Amino acid sequence: MNLGWFRGWRRFRRTAGSDHHRVLLRAIQQLPLECRDVFVLHRFEGRSLDEIAAHLRIDPAVAEARLAEALVQLCRAIEEAKARQSSERS
Repeated sequence: MNLGWFRGWRRFRRTAGSDHHRVLLRAIQQLPLECRDVFVLHRFEGRSLDEIAAHLRIDPAVAEARLAEALVQLCRAIEEAKARQSSERS
């Protein structure tokens, strides 16, 4: 069993602030399954898009598009959380 994703996740958990960690974890969990699979395989297991495409039996362009969508949604979630924090502090 490849535990590369687990080590990456543990390293992320140690370095992320608790608020940021919760926001990002929630955002990852809310990703559409297809995007989440590609994101986790790429970011936590370190697989290339070609490897992910072969593993999931999809076209590499589809894998790339799903990763891009995941990143866009995660960035939006982080920006929304920052905006909420900023407005709560004001």
